[in-house]
Amino acid sequence: MSTFLGYFILGLVLAAPLWWLSWRFRLGSLLSRTHSLLRRRKIQLPAQLEGLVILGKRQGGAGKKA
Repeated sequence: MSTFLGYFILGLVLAAPLWWLSWRFRLGSLLSRTHSLLRRRKIQLPAQLEGLVILGKRQGGAGKKA
């Protein structure tokens, strides 16, 4: 039980400054902004490829599996 309490106190001692730093530098808004920038965007294909690509799958020629 004393080991658990020791690690619990150590966790609190480490978590408090980390929480304060994240609050001070507004890391929550920074991470959400970064996440929105990294989200996948629609890919615009050239007109030549639109007939070949349907729902992300290549359509093979005669005798080939897609």
